[in-house]
Amino acid sequence: MKTKKREDRSASLAESQPAVPVRRILAQDLFDGVAPSYDTWAQVLTFFQYLRWRRFLVSRMALRPGNLVLDVCTGTAGVALEIADHHDGRIVGLDVSHSMLQAGLRAIEKRSLDGRIQLTQGRAEHLPFPDETFDTVVFTYLLRYVQDPDATIRELSRVLKPGGELLSLEFGIPETLWVRALWLIYNRVVMPVMTIPVSRGWHRIGCFLGPSISDFCQRYPVDRIAAIWRENGIPLVEARRLLRGAAIVMWGTKGR
Repeated sequence: MKTKKREDRSASLAESQPAVPVRRILAQDLFDGVAPSYDTWAQVLTFFQYLRWRRFLVSRMALRPGNLVLDVCTGTAGVALEIADHHDGRIVGLDVSHSMLQAGLRAIEKRSLDGRIQLTQGRAEHLPFPDETFDTVVFTYLLRYVQDPDATIRELSRVLKPGGELLSLEFGIPETLWVRALWLIYNRVVMPVMTIPVSRGWHRIGCFLGPSISDFCQRYPVDRIAAIWRENGIPLVEARRLLRGAAIVMWGTKGR
């Protein structure tokens, strides 16, 4: 019976893909191969801070009963599940990787939350939802994988109701010089080496993350990201640096 139930939901997931084709892009290439072990190694590689960052992100939400939440870049549905643990609402998780979504479906089924969390495959740049659909929109580790962060924030704001909350969790670079030096050594040397025995997929991610984060943070520092939010209807933006700036949580409310 469980197998049949899972097959039915997998079919529903495939049917819910947006009209805009999901092209084979970088995020799919990186994460499709590591989906089964993603949650475990995300914890290990962040010195067991990954879940703590996720909990802090969800703690910034001021959700009311019955709210509809969009979790973009949901991956294995970790943030969606965290939201479901603390808030009484419905959640739609969207991700470009079918393999990550399949892992998310298994986690949702295990927690018997398939009635509250729905997963769909799609891209943040072309959300398959009408304007002003969601009470809250949250996204994690997204902007480094899109071609135009400004246009992507505009799209996220489009589906958010006036007065609704936009929240994000992204990697950052520590500001303190000695901490930044340690961060660079870890991301450029240690992580590429320590992921070699894990798998080819994780080694590729280990080599990718450091340069990707450095490049993005140089082009899009926190102040610039906050300015993009304001330009797209989020007038008051707050940010909190975690682990001395290795992660950044940002949140704000859409103007009415």
